[in-house]
Amino acid sequence: MNAVLRWWRLPDHYDWLSSYLHARNFTRPVQIGMATISGAAILFPANAALSPDTPYRAAFLGVGIVFAAIHCGWAALWLTRWPSRAQSVAYGMCFSASIASTTWLSGDPSVGVVGCTALALSGAYLAFFHTSRLVTANFVLALAVAAVHAASLPTQDAVLTGSMIFLVIELNAGVPLAVQLVVHALGFDLVQSDRDPLTGLFNRRSFEREVIKAVLEGQRRGSHLLFTMIDLDRFKALNDLHGHHTGDAALVSTSDALTAHLPETTILGRVGGEEFLAADIVNATDIAEFGERARHAITTTGYRLTASVGTACVDVSAVESTDIANSLRWLTAQADVAMYRAKRAGGNRVCHLALEPGAREPTEE
Repeated sequence: MNAVLRWWRLPDHYDWLSSYLHARNFTRPVQIGMATISGAAILFPANAALSPDTPYRAAFLGVGIVFAAIHCGWAALWLTRWPSRAQSVAYGMCFSASIASTTWLSGDPSVGVVGCTALALSGAYLAFFHTSRLVTANFVLALAVAAVHAASLPTQDAVLTGSMIFLVIELNAGVPLAVQLVVHALGFDLVQSDRDPLTGLFNRRSFEREVIKAVLEGQRRGSHLLFTMIDLDRFKALNDLHGHHTGDAALVSTSDALTAHLPETTILGRVGGEEFLAADIVNATDIAEFGERARHAITTTGYRLTASVGTACVDVSAVESTDIANSLRWLTAQADVAMYRAKRAGGNRVCHLALEPGAREPTEE
């Protein structure tokens, strides 16, 4: 019973999986695949038109045309951008409803029962991205539609009917469950490897995923995506003079100071030996203050540390949802350039690079 309750309470996977796929540059193949599956809905009216005459053939043809048009719209959405969570849920449920409705196209109840096995596809989609509740709704729909078809079959075919119903149950329960278990295991492993073991901050990979998630959600308080690279000045000298134990303690103190002094919405990562990276979506008027807050935070650690701080930003609305990962890597590189300029200028200062509209290169501020 506890295992069932844990399965029932599994959270929605959409945000972190979307972030993971964006970070790995897997989104375009997924978009093309989902658009192809959606485009296959043109087979619905084709099957209705070519099926034998039935009393409801005209109605089924009309339903097939409607669902084909709807799914062509979904295909266009998948090809142009990554859907929001709400759009993804709507897509999954529309996927289920269209398969269930078109099991009547042939007018043959035995074909209708077997057609319910196709609901394993929508079940797998919902299991991959969303919750157990949606998977259950898809399973109940498959079982209900299959039962209605089975009730129209001759009683002498009870064994065959039972076999077909079993196949519907097996596929619509087994396939989504297997997908969920794999995704849950993947998510657990990713969470375990998300953190820098010394400071507890995000590592570079998980930092990128968290920023992608923030951009996709679009719920942050500002208009500009700001990256801040923070490199401790003369940290090697501290290590050489006092030993690595003191150096490690200084890094932990640095992470604590940055967490305390930067806004709660800030995403913090340790991306190198003594390098830290912060990201937030802020207003244009907050950019200069943000970098200064990061620089000041380092001076409060008690280890007489200072830092060279580089910041770079872009208007968050200009970040393409289909190319977020590359945009973030470019922004990281610009913040890194700014940080090295601050270091060459003597350290313990902030340098900001801004990309002017239409410009190919950033300009220093």
